[in-house]
Amino acid sequence: MLGASHLPMGEAARMASGYFPTWLGYSLIFLGLLISVKGTFSAKKPHEVIYRFALKKLFIIGFALLAFAYLLEPAGLIFALSTLVFVSSFAYNERTFKEALLLTVVIDLLVIGIFVGGIGLEINLLPIGVSL
Repeated sequence: MLGASHLPMGEAARMASGYFPTWLGYSLIFLGLLISVKGTFSAKKPHEVIYRFALKKLFIIGFALLAFAYLLEPAGLIFALSTLVFVSSFAYNERTFKEALLLTVVIDLLVIGIFVGGIGLEINLLPIGVSL
C-alpha cells in the first residue's frame, strides 16, 4: 500500500495503477486483523499441539516468490508463473511430480485467461525477443 501511495487511484469502473495494490493492502490488513482477533479470543484446548516453525516450507515458498520476481520481466509470464507454481507446490509434503505439473498447467491457463485475455493485462508471455 505504501509503495502504491504515489500512484493514481482511479475508480472501480476505470482503475488506475494504484487501485489494485491499495485495495489489496486494505483487504489484507482487514483479514489479518480479523484472524488475529479470532485467534486471540478463541478457546484454546489444553491438548492442542503447537507445531514447530516449518523452515523448509518457508524456504521453498520464499525461493519460488523470488524466482518469480526475477524471472517475470526477462523470461515472461508463462515461464515465471510456471516456476512459481511448480516449485511452491512442493511445500506440501505429499505433492507428486504429476500433481505439481497438472497444477502448474491449470494455474497458468487460468491466470493467462483472466489477466491477459479477460482484463487485457499487457505483459510479455514469452521471453523478451520471442514471439508466438
